[in-house]
Amino acid sequence: MRKIKKKEKTPGTPTAGPGSNVPDEKRPRTAFSSEQLARLRKEFDENRYLNEDRRRALANELGLNETQIKIWFQNKRAKLKKATGTKGDLAKMLAAQGLYNHATVPVDEDEFPAAI
Repeated sequence: MRKIKKKEKTPGTPTAGPGSNVPDEKRPRTAFSSEQLARLRKEFDENRYLNEDRRRALANELGLNETQIKIWFQNKRAKLKKATGTKGDLAKMLAAQGLYNHATVPVDEDEFPAAI
């Protein structure tokens, strides 16, 4: 795994973070090998959620870190949810009570003028 070297701070250099205009440096995108992807998909087909022990074992087996495994599973679940368009039981219950509505509603520009 590659790590990004942090740049040395020089006096007067703005720091990155919330509220600053300087973007935080991102870790490079992980390029999974076809073998790693096949193994991750097989594991996902068997169980969509991993416990800590299983995640650790899978990370060791694939030569990845646990965070990469965790994020891959989160993204895979989100992609599946988006593709099927199904809501979970909690979302259905909240929707029935009128508490869960993520529908996009057009905004009347006259009623809510853009702040300048």
